[in-house]
Amino acid sequence: MRHLEELEHTADVGFRVRARTLPGLFYWAARGLLGAMFERLPRRGGERLRVDLEAEDPETLLVRFLNELIYLAQTRGRVPVALQVHLAPGPGGCRLAAGIEAVPFDRVAERFLGEVKSATFHGLQIEKTGSGYAASVVLDV
Repeated sequence: MRHLEELEHTADVGFRVRARTLPGLFYWAARGLLGAMFERLPRRGGERLRVDLEAEDPETLLVRFLNELIYLAQTRGRVPVALQVHLAPGPGGCRLAAGIEAVPFDRVAERFLGEVKSATFHGLQIEKTGSGYAASVVLDV
């Protein structure tokens, strides 16, 4: 399965993501985001972080997750390089728990391609397909 495919977009960066599972879709969307931000990243990091999020639906949860990764990299200086994503039903919709290995930004700064302002809701809809899940993600750069 081809997980990521770049989409033509006039001013922003977009990609189509596919995966067999919903957690896999979130994982590959995160990889797409990091690929838009960095030329190449190490496979592993040193610092372990955890991200716990909730949202009313999977689309909102995906945007919040990607925006949290942007915040970690560009504001806190901790670049996610390895991810494990777990999803579960939550009291208000869906919950995400992600284990992240991160490296300091200065360790990969020479590979930084440019700032991403945020993940957007533009055209975002998570679809159930015959082989799993798919979504189009647009990043505001």
